[in-house]
Amino acid sequence: MAYPSVCMLSASFAPTLGGTERQCQLLSKWLAGAGIPVAVLTRGRGKGIGLPRSPFPVHRIAGGGLGYALLGACWLAAYGRRFSILHAHQALSPALAALLAKRLRPRYRVVVKVACSGAWSDFRLAQDRPMYRRRMAMLGAVDRFVVLNSESAAELEAVGLGAGRTCLIPNGVDVRRFVPAEPAERTGLRSRLGIPQGVPVALFVGRLERRKGLDILFAAWAELVRRADAPRLLIAGPGEAGPWLREARTHAVEGAVTFLGGRADVAELYRAADLLVFPSRAEGCPNVVLEAMASGLPVVATDVAGNREAVGEDGNAGRLVPAEDPAALAEAVATLTASPALRRELAASARERILKRFDIDRVGAQYLSLYEALRA
Repeated sequence: MAYPSVCMLSASFAPTLGGTERQCQLLSKWLAGAGIPVAVLTRGRGKGIGLPRSPFPVHRIAGGGLGYALLGACWLAAYGRRFSILHAHQALSPALAALLAKRLRPRYRVVVKVACSGAWSDFRLAQDRPMYRRRMAMLGAVDRFVVLNSESAAELEAVGLGAGRTCLIPNGVDVRRFVPAEPAERTGLRSRLGIPQGVPVALFVGRLERRKGLDILFAAWAELVRRADAPRLLIAGPGEAGPWLREARTHAVEGAVTFLGGRADVAELYRAADLLVFPSRAEGCPNVVLEAMASGLPVVATDVAGNREAVGEDGNAGRLVPAEDPAALAEAVATLTASPALRRELAASARERILKRFDIDRVGAQYLSLYEALRA
């Protein structure tokens, strides 16, 4: 059987990747490993800025925003004859590039993955971009929208784009890379991080930006440190320390919070921690939560659409708390900190949930079925 040939369109593809780009990389790697012809079209130029030893071609063009969309469409028209599926990661400039290319070569089938929901959804962000109405009209030519949660599906319906073209496929996770730690490994990892044995460790991983709710996290920790058994908080992630972050950090108590900066060893950080805390204000289906659960961590996260999709609403894999509520966040963390038995129970359920629903082998197979259905 001849497989569909897929071109992934991603606005960024560099060593330090955001969640959308990491999913593009993971899915492309899975497709290549399954023998599916796949390539990535992204922006940027020059050598040494891509991912080393990629098992699939990465083509780079100059320009960003509308420039990327126009030049990307021209590149696909000139060099993309072998592709049958154009898979855009975000309904912004990657989708625009794919749809312009489809106008030039109507045989293309276009899949657009909507990256987030809520106030940070692709459609909300598009309102601030040039040619908003024209962009929305062009999205009517998309063959399939992939959404990560039910809120995204409702947002598509609200802007008149859902209508039988929406399918829910969650983000995937590499369950062979993200695995629970053995006790001896955990001890060694904590030692390298300078954490005394027996001290509970909560971990936050993500960009240091307002959407991730760090101001709520710091306010919760100010509450927790008043208790004798407050866990150590590790914060790993890149980002600029803007005024909002400097103000939020005033709530963080010296010695209770450790900033690690951007890290390449996040898999080891998950295995060193006791729980993940994730107070985000909006998500699609967060990589961090999936990776932590695969690593055997219980999760305390805000009750927003993407987190609900990942953790589940039954409370078996973690705890969901109201957004913008530091007291509820602190209480949930305190409950897990006080009960190692509860953490072990939630951790086992978290790993099981990942294996059943979010393993990249399962997610990749869903995408392959979608591509083949569109090509038929």
